[in-house]
Amino acid sequence: MRPQHSKIPLGALLALLATAATVALAAVAAPRDYSVGKNTVNGKGEGKPTFLQLMRKEEEDVEIFKRKQPSTPPDQQDSDPFANYTYQGTFTSTRMQTNSPTPPKGRTIVIGDIHGSLAGFNGFLDAIKFESSKDDLILAGDLVAKGPQSLEVIDKANQLGASCVRGNHDDKVIRWKGYLDSLKPSERDSLPDLPSDLVENSDHHHIAAKMNDDQYQYMLGCPLILSLPSKLSAQKVPIHVIHAGVDPKRDLRKQLPWVLTNIRNVLDDGTPSRKHKHGDGWSDIFNELQSSKSKKNIEEYMVVYGHDAGRSLNVKTWTVGLDTGCVYGGSLSGYVVETGQVISVPCPDAPSDIDD
Repeated sequence: MRPQHSKIPLGALLALLATAATVALAAVAAPRDYSVGKNTVNGKGEGKPTFLQLMRKEEEDVEIFKRKQPSTPPDQQDSDPFANYTYQGTFTSTRMQTNSPTPPKGRTIVIGDIHGSLAGFNGFLDAIKFESSKDDLILAGDLVAKGPQSLEVIDKANQLGASCVRGNHDDKVIRWKGYLDSLKPSERDSLPDLPSDLVENSDHHHIAAKMNDDQYQYMLGCPLILSLPSKLSAQKVPIHVIHAGVDPKRDLRKQLPWVLTNIRNVLDDGTPSRKHKHGDGWSDIFNELQSSKSKKNIEEYMVVYGHDAGRSLNVKTWTVGLDTGCVYGGSLSGYVVETGQVISVPCPDAPSDIDD
């Protein structure tokens, strides 16, 4: 069920917070326990480091990689010719092919960053009793990198007919794949004219080198923005699934691709930033603008996103942040569009050799 690209009362929106729930999986060898896990949402499960500790890894990149990652939107990147963006797609499914104003039966579930954790992905699907014949799946980006089974995650998503948006790590793999495909077979070792923003022997490089055409085409089909109609939403407003977020003061149709895949904060001068160190979280500013009684000419919509595991599960009136650090041994979280329910399922412990 891939997408065919082609005033809301405050009280109703606050129902989002009231309906948020977590579903916890027990240890692998034990029977499943679907009771609400109090430590699942904040990532502070027994015996595990806090998400603040886990996500220091996100800020402390391998130095050579870190130097090549701009903190604010670049004017251009050398690998831009290989980016092959689709800016915006419209979510559709066979469940929606009706003129009824009420939501179709089944669930539309948006899932946060999987990062190559096939075990976490499978565990989540099992826990929520996902049925591809009735439910639709949307992946909020960063399907790949860091975890051990990136290509297998793509295959699983494709098999399930899952929709997706492009994350910053997906973007790097796509750029690498485009570059590698432009080379002659004899040039794949020497890598002539390697774009300066691509890191040789990085996780992205290795994934792209092993990626087949079906996997590549699936990833190319993930737009930067996937738009859902208001009739699906529990809040009856449009929902846009975007990997990182938006520049709060810029029109949705004028967002920079880098911002959509990288933003975490907004600096005091209004510049988007991928770092947490300075400024305010983009979602804080966005929610303030959307909730302002004096707002004029501001389009009303919700954003469901991933990317920011440093803030873990981050549910606000107009935004839902779903990256709860699955690949670090945290949880994989999902948002049920029709009900506003949030579900978090613990992931296996992080591999000891994880590559940031």
